[in-house]
Amino acid sequence: MKSYRLYTLVAFTSLSATAYADETSRLTGEIIITSGYMSTNSNLSTDGDARLENTNDKSSHSNEFIVAPLGSISYQLGEENNQRVYLGTSREDLAVGDLAFEVGYQYDFSNGTQLDFAFLPTVVSGEVWADPYQTGSNRQKTDIDGYAFRMKLNNIMNSKMSLDMVYATAEVDNERIEHKSLHRDHDTYYIKGSHQSMLNERSGLISSVSYAYQDAIGKAATFDQYEAEMTYFTHVNAHSLALTGSYAYRSYDGANPVFDNKERTDNRYKLFLAYEYAGFAGWDNWSLVSLAGASFNTSNIDFYENEEYLLTIGMSYKF
Repeated sequence: MKSYRLYTLVAFTSLSATAYADETSRLTGEIIITSGYMSTNSNLSTDGDARLENTNDKSSHSNEFIVAPLGSISYQLGEENNQRVYLGTSREDLAVGDLAFEVGYQYDFSNGTQLDFAFLPTVVSGEVWADPYQTGSNRQKTDIDGYAFRMKLNNIMNSKMSLDMVYATAEVDNERIEHKSLHRDHDTYYIKGSHQSMLNERSGLISSVSYAYQDAIGKAATFDQYEAEMTYFTHVNAHSLALTGSYAYRSYDGANPVFDNKERTDNRYKLFLAYEYAGFAGWDNWSLVSLAGASFNTSNIDFYENEEYLLTIGMSYKF
C-alpha cells in the first residue's frame, strides 16, 4: 500500500469541505489527477530492498514517480436534498490510514448533524513481505486483503465537533513469519474526535485526538495507538493552504522474539503542507493542487525506524 494516499487524504480534507456542499444538481462529483515523487526507506515496504543481510540493516531509500487518479460521485436523495449516496475515493482522513474506494450514505439532520455510513472494500489491501525478517536471500511478496466499515457524525448539533468510528479487518495470504507472536491477521478498532474553530473569517484550526487498537493473531503485532493532530487552514481569494502536524505513540502488547524479546514502542511524526488554487488559468471548475509531506517513525527497535517524503502537483475538476 502506498503511503502517499494517506498524505493526499489528510491534506485535501483540510483545504475544503466536500465537493458536494455548494452544488444544486443532484448528481455531482470530482476528479483529481496528481503526480509527483515519493521516497521511503522502510524495511517493511515492498518497494524497498528485497534482500536483507541481517535485521540490523536499514533499507536503502526507494524513490519512485507516482500518479494518483482520485475521484468521487454523489447523488442527492429526497425532496429536501438532505440525503445522498456516494461512491469513489474520499477526501476524508480515514482511520485505517489509506485511500480506498468506498460506497456510502449520508443524512443531514435539521440540527446540523450529518450521519455518514460507508463500506470500504479494499482499504487495507495491498502487498507485504511474506516474511519481512528473512535474511540472506530475497524476501517474497504476498497480498494482504481486508475491508472496513465506517460511521461518522459530522458537525454534531452545529457544534463543529465530529466523531469518526471505524472497524477494519485484514488477512495476510501467505504468512511465512516463523514466530506466531508476530503473525499479522488482525481486526482494528478506531475512534477519533475532532473540533473546528475559526480564528477569523478566512482561517481556522482543526484539532483532533484519536485512539486505535489493532487486535492481531500475534501479541507482538497487537498494539494501542494514541494520536493528536492539528491543522491550520486559510483561504485568501482563490488560494487555499493547510498545514497539518500530528504525533502518535504506539505500544505493542507482546515481546518481539526476533529482537531479544523487546516490547516494541514507536513514536510517529507527520507533517503536511497542501495548497489549492481554484479557477487556475481562468478555467471554471478547475483547480491546481499541490502537496508536500514528510513522516518519521522512531522505535526502540531500529528495524522499524523509517522516514517518508512526498511532493505532488496535479489538477482537480468538479462537476
